[in-house]
Amino acid sequence: MSITLSVPPAVVQEARLYAEERGTSLNALIRDFLVRLTTDDLRRSEAARAFREVASAVSSRRGRNSGYKFCRADAYDRGAGE
Repeated sequence: MSITLSVPPAVVQEARLYAEERGTSLNALIRDFLVRLTTDDLRRSEAARAFREVASAVSSRRGRNSGYKFCRADAYDRGAGE
C-alpha cells in the first residue's frame, strides 16, 4: 500500500542522511517505525501508562498519597463517599 506524507524538505533530507548512514532507505525507516509503533509491546506500554495516569488521578481524588496501591475492596467501592 502506498501513502503520501507531508514532511518539511529539511526533515526529509536529514532523515535520508540518517538512513544512508545506517545502510537503509527512508522508506524502510518509516515502514519499520510504523511496524514498531503498532506492535503489542507498545500497545501494552501505552495501556500501562494510561492506567498509571488514571490510578494516580483516582488516588489524588480520594486523598491518598501517590504510593497508594489498589485493593480488592476499592474495586467494589463504586462512588461511596463522593
